[in-house]
Amino acid sequence: MSGMESERPVLDLIIPALTDAGYEVYTHPSRQLLPSFMGDYIPDAIALGKPKNLAIEIVRDGTRSGSRERVADRFLGVTDWELRIYYARSGGGVPAIDGVTPDIIDRTITKVEALIAAGQMEAALLLGWSTFEAIGRALIPNRLSHSQSPARLIEQLAGEGIVTPDEADRLRPIANLRNAVAHGALQRDLDRTALEDFVATLKLVLHENQPVGAGA
Repeated sequence: MSGMESERPVLDLIIPALTDAGYEVYTHPSRQLLPSFMGDYIPDAIALGKPKNLAIEIVRDGTRSGSRERVADRFLGVTDWELRIYYARSGGGVPAIDGVTPDIIDRTITKVEALIAAGQMEAALLLGWSTFEAIGRALIPNRLSHSQSPARLIEQLAGEGIVTPDEADRLRPIANLRNAVAHGALQRDLDRTALEDFVATLKLVLHENQPVGAGA
């Protein structure tokens, strides 16, 4: 219902949180994915999961309230779906996250190595994943200009051939650990060897690819 230009920044913000919570998110879903009670209404995105599936509607300034009410009426009495409405301001979206230079990324990787050496595994994991996202943003800034869920970050980099299928397989357990620690699972047993392998992958991905705007 809303224009793609205004809704994309909002979706880029909410999708990572939904995927971290275990939802499977589809933007601009096909009718085959939608339940019959929605009729001819197609939400901007859907999130499939528990406790309820979510229909996501991005509303721009100036959208008539009557149309929102008619959409909301479709969900009355439906127990396994919930309508969530988010508002996008006209004339401006969510600011993009600034990219950083390879030198800054290299220095941050060194900090991650120091945290591992000091036994501060949780801090190393979180800073390491932040560094991985910064690497992705440096390599494909047009796709990763906003915050990314770990799963989407791996998907985007694998789709571009920046990480190999084997590297993607090794990164997924690290992503799961990052999600757990970031959301309060502070007693996870973090394997030093796995984190060192993660750091090696960071270096490989950074130095075997050319960041946008770096070099000739």
